[in-house]
Amino acid sequence: MSLVIAAPELMANTAVDLANIGSTLDAAHMAAAIPTAAVVPAAADEVSVSIAHLFSLHAQDYQALAGQAAAFHEQFVQRLTSSAAAYANTEAANVTFLQLLTEGADAIGGAIVAFGNQLVSLFNAIWSQLPGLLATLVAAAPAVLALIALSLSGIGILLIVALFGVFLLAGL
Repeated sequence: MSLVIAAPELMANTAVDLANIGSTLDAAHMAAAIPTAAVVPAAADEVSVSIAHLFSLHAQDYQALAGQAAAFHEQFVQRLTSSAAAYANTEAANVTFLQLLTEGADAIGGAIVAFGNQLVSLFNAIWSQLPGLLATLVAAAPAVLALIALSLSGIGILLIVALFGVFLLAGL
């Protein structure tokens, strides 16, 4: 995975600076175009005319190359500007996404804490009622056992139930 570190505001400022440099270069090329494209011969002789014509051809070639360089420069500035905007938009989207994730995690954490608190409350309620429930169960056990004995009928079962009831009462 490659790491890219970009400062969109720095990229945008650099694009503005490069655009200003491009404007200055364009103005300089325009100012130099007329005097260099048509060089006046220093004298009326054949050598001076040929040298002036040669300089004029070089100036025209230079102007053509300067035009290509200006076009490249303009494309570079446009791409740098759009890249800065793309990085800024991506960072804004990432911040929004991370905020949503954080809010979701906070909500889940809050739900887990609330559920845990409810479980603790339920356990405490059961625990506080347990002695009373056990006392009620112990108190009702002889009657329940007698009913079971009557319904099952049989002297052996009746004796077992009676003994169990005596042991329960003795334990109180």
